[in-house]
Amino acid sequence: MRSFFVYGILLTTLLTACEERVNIQLRYEGDKIVINSLLQPDSVAYVRITRSVPANVYDEGGFTEIGNAAVTLLQNGVAMSPLQQQQIKGRTYFVSREKVTNGNTYTINVSAAGLTPVSAQDTLPVAPIIADAAGQKGSTRVVFTLKDRPGAADYYRIRLFAYGPDNQPDTARGFRLDPAFNNNLIDVIANTHNDALIMDDTRFDGKTVNFVLETQALINSSRMMLEVSTMTDGGFKYFRTLGMQYLGAGGLLAEPAPVYTNVHNGYGIVAGINSRRLVFDTE
Repeated sequence: MRSFFVYGILLTTLLTACEERVNIQLRYEGDKIVINSLLQPDSVAYVRITRSVPANVYDEGGFTEIGNAAVTLLQNGVAMSPLQQQQIKGRTYFVSREKVTNGNTYTINVSAAGLTPVSAQDTLPVAPIIADAAGQKGSTRVVFTLKDRPGAADYYRIRLFAYGPDNQPDTARGFRLDPAFNNNLIDVIANTHNDALIMDDTRFDGKTVNFVLETQALINSSRMMLEVSTMTDGGFKYFRTLGMQYLGAGGLLAEPAPVYTNVHNGYGIVAGINSRRLVFDTE
């Protein structure tokens, strides 16, 4: 699992063919605990704990881990078994023994010496209903169907992966909604291709919709994987605002895009996500 939280953006401007760096002082409320955890049904919980830094500090190595943090996971207000620390790809995670399941509310409490204790809470969404994923090698289109629940606020993340030589999905493919087919699904069709599409169901509530994705490059993999995830409201707000910050929304004269957090007295996100994947051959 990889979760990211960004606190500042690098602002530059181009004036009369010369680049000038502009330093803007942003308010910093002091070091705080950062929680990042996406809770997937029928999986153990993975919780990453780090320390925040000022917006003008650019640390390519990532934020400092808090290895001695006290982390507790509660299910419907009742503490679960103590979490264990594990090293995964060079990062420390606090991992639960029990799996999280639908129909429950989960709370993560974290405390560490010298820092204000924090907490965050969320539930788990139902799984998306997807089918009929297909694409053709040498083309730039991938299609699939999504059946949305009527009368419910649903939030989705769509990602596309190509398979590598080891027959595992290893490369995220840039894509966008094909404007020739999907201009009725969202308010604005992006002009750029991205690794993920975050959207709600406002325009297609309760309908079964045929999606057509336009890949940035020609499909050259013999096998691909489509991943569609449902998210809670908090997860949707987090990924939506995180994407705005990555894109540097607003430019020099606009306010920096803040990233949504549901962590009380801290930063980060604790959110439920439910992913379904379809693997398909392109030949």
